[in-house]
Amino acid sequence: MVKRWISGRFPCVAASLGLLIAGWLSLPVAAQVATGTSTKITTIKQVLTGDTVVLQDGTIVRLIGILAPPSGPAAEQARERVRQLVLGKSVEVWLENQNLDLGHRDKYGRQLSYIYLLPSRKLLNAEILRNGDAYYFSQHFIDVRTKNILLAAEYQARKARLGVWAQATESPEAIAKREGRVYEEPAFMPPEKEEAPADGGYSEAASGMATTGREISGSALGPSVSGVPTAPLAPELDPKATYSDIRVESCAVLDVPTLGPVALIGVQNSTAKAGEAARLETVKLVQGKRLRFEYDPVNAARGHRDREGRLLVYAFLPDGALLNLQIVARGIADVDIDYDYKYKMEMVTARDNARIRELGPRWRSDIPRTVSLDRVRASLVRLMNEQFGRAGARIELVGDAQDILRIMHDSIDEPTAGQLYRALSISEGGNLPLLRSSGIREIQFTDTRATKIFRFPL
Repeated sequence: MVKRWISGRFPCVAASLGLLIAGWLSLPVAAQVATGTSTKITTIKQVLTGDTVVLQDGTIVRLIGILAPPSGPAAEQARERVRQLVLGKSVEVWLENQNLDLGHRDKYGRQLSYIYLLPSRKLLNAEILRNGDAYYFSQHFIDVRTKNILLAAEYQARKARLGVWAQATESPEAIAKREGRVYEEPAFMPPEKEEAPADGGYSEAASGMATTGREISGSALGPSVSGVPTAPLAPELDPKATYSDIRVESCAVLDVPTLGPVALIGVQNSTAKAGEAARLETVKLVQGKRLRFEYDPVNAARGHRDREGRLLVYAFLPDGALLNLQIVARGIADVDIDYDYKYKMEMVTARDNARIRELGPRWRSDIPRTVSLDRVRASLVRLMNEQFGRAGARIELVGDAQDILRIMHDSIDEPTAGQLYRALSISEGGNLPLLRSSGIREIQFTDTRATKIFRFPL
């Protein structure tokens, strides 16, 4: 039975959330990626690593959303088990629409794909995670439904302590995030023709990929890789260089002499009647100042460019303040939360504070604050999914004034409750100030029988 949100004050949201959770709980593990593009039915002739395979035509495919161990016994075991799953078998290859601006390639030139096993239509990416032969990898663009499938598969392996989880308790990416750094994926070396293993007969000519021994990045590939257009070379940015005479095209786009149009990382462009007001507010911040620019490593795979070909940058004011953050903190613009980047947490917190205080052209005439609960509920569903896989949870407002947010689940215990509370406090759209502004005074985590209750006052 699908769990539903129970709230007398927000019936419309209750119905919407019910439908969301219903779809989430009923989602089959082998579900097809509805937003992708089916490219071909083929066979796999070689397995290079636990997350990289070679198709019959020589195309090297990097499986989206997973990260296999790069070396050691675990890497060999992962490679061997993937071989047993796919070698010589028919598969269907799918592309992810969100990777279109990357030419569907990673920085090493591998094609980013989902692969379905035929005739079962099981998602290979998820099967590898379910066997414990890889970790979930968040740095790829992944549609929400497939992300939930992959997270659920990883949860099953982690709970059963299979494969990499027999010893590990965190993925390499999670460890890097906890330590405050960006995880760098291990380098990949395309195989040389003469060293091709007997199981694959891999051919450089067939794949159309160079094997010069250097990293192939999206910004250095030139006109194309295997006929797929790529972004032009991104210029090197001198960390000490500053630029003046900057024209503000919008709150999220600047026109910089010698660099051309640049897009501010994490700043969501304001449109409609707030758009011109947001641009003028940005002009006040920039006018007459010299700015310094930096890239974010997370955008290296796309050549540090957005879909329009503009450079993706952080802009710093003469006093060292981050312009991207200032625009959000002053309520000039919203935050782009669709992918991770270095200053995302600070920008989301600044956005929430600006929204609560109704600052700037973005929030001055905003919709009622209680609508922010929609984002809180979405964050809770995501957090519970990441914590428990596909297991369900009941989320409801209780108390005489409906001012207690109660989250019920079979697997709740004190450490889990604390972990969820901390995650909720920093999750995008789910910051605690939003809960307070909506009248919530307490969060409760409890098991379904209400025998254990863990309270967190706001």
